[in-house]
Amino acid sequence: MKQLSRRTVLGALGTAALGSATGLTLGSGPASADTTALRLGIDYAWGRPRPSVIVSSGYSFVCRYLSRSTSGKNLTKAEADALRAAGLDLVCVWETSAGEALDGYAAGAANATEANRQAVACGMPATRPIYFAVDFDATSAQQSVINSYFDGIASVIGRGRTGVYGGYGVTSRLFNAAKVTWGWQTYAWSGGSWDSRAQLRQVLNGITVDGVDCDRDEAHAADFGQWGGGPQGTASIYGVLADGRLTYSVVDVAAGARTHGAVVSGASLGFVPRAMATLNFNTILVTSPTGGLYRVDVVTNDTSLTFGAPVYLGGGWTHDLLAYDGNGHLFGIADGVLQRYTVTAAKPAAGNITSRVVIDAGFTLRTLTTTGPDWIAGTVADGRLMSYRVRGAGDWTSAVLKASTWQVFDSLMSPGGGVYFGHKSDGSLYRYVDENPYDLNGSDLTGLGAVDDSGWSQVRLSTQPRTVA
Repeated sequence: MKQLSRRTVLGALGTAALGSATGLTLGSGPASADTTALRLGIDYAWGRPRPSVIVSSGYSFVCRYLSRSTSGKNLTKAEADALRAAGLDLVCVWETSAGEALDGYAAGAANATEANRQAVACGMPATRPIYFAVDFDATSAQQSVINSYFDGIASVIGRGRTGVYGGYGVTSRLFNAAKVTWGWQTYAWSGGSWDSRAQLRQVLNGITVDGVDCDRDEAHAADFGQWGGGPQGTASIYGVLADGRLTYSVVDVAAGARTHGAVVSGASLGFVPRAMATLNFNTILVTSPTGGLYRVDVVTNDTSLTFGAPVYLGGGWTHDLLAYDGNGHLFGIADGVLQRYTVTAAKPAAGNITSRVVIDAGFTLRTLTTTGPDWIAGTVADGRLMSYRVRGAGDWTSAVLKASTWQVFDSLMSPGGGVYFGHKSDGSLYRYVDENPYDLNGSDLTGLGAVDDSGWSQVRLSTQPRTVA
């Protein structure tokens, strides 16, 4: 029997008809506790929306085809370069025909060989995954041959790079059988259920971007197989001088150049903070040498830097380090004990920093920053750069990203997007990019040189979190 692809069905029925006929609920489902997309993207076949319009439409990644088709739907090197130049990430999916997953092991191996060749030729790093489409309503009776197809794929590119695109049933069965590491689940043939292991979701067909028929996608994991775009955005950096005055600077992370500042306040805080954390563009938390926690409200930071009188929030804050993750969690280290607090207001009063959780002892970090929600990083006196995923009390995972040389930095900052800034006591500031800051692996962490060789004379530095993607 000829298999009907999701696009074929939609072409005949229309998106609304498919949703009505199958009882699908877009973007939700009982199988997943995670309903919040981290990023939005699109996929398309024959049309070519302009990269600038994709970005201006609010999308940060594109999923594109590889296949044996000569009809013009495949990703090309020129297209990939244009998308990457616009700051867009890419994801690769193989599909020549909807039902080719029923062709077994040899077909899987052959398709993986060609898919990898095409993807690498387009600029994809050879370590990135490729999704292989099961673009029909696969049944459990067909699973054995589909498993064999994915075994063939894994024999060429490895199980760690093998992904599936498909509905809920086939995606879940492949995960359960440990045949795939990556999942891109479509709402078609899913009955409103989502497998939480799938890093990507296709949530709507038939949208138009720059006049091109596209599908809308959501990333539900920090790493969903993307490559190529590179970090985009600006780092807003506050600092404190040795006399207690504040500074403000802006760095374009793509260019690695300071674009604003340093603007220096005329007034002093009245003390040199023991620790500081930037909450948002005009709110900073600082601790005094005597353990007081203060909120600093910035009034202007354009051509001059002014702020209101520091607002006292409470005592007992003997933290040597503070960092805010931009997602409601403030991290602090005091005497080697890592603690996490919940911040419930953009400009918190004393009652808005609550739910203190002791994560664990033994965190002898010299610097501290956040790299994403509940992710922190820091340096150790022996030169190691560490990354941590924090889940709760006693529940955390760590890895050494770099084994040496990072002791030269007295401040470490990340505005997100895998970007790190390291400050040296000689006033220099250096830039690094981690292609995937959430893989607990530093092999893809690259040094990009100095933002400035001198001039950063602050004794404390902190950047606003999550301003870079």
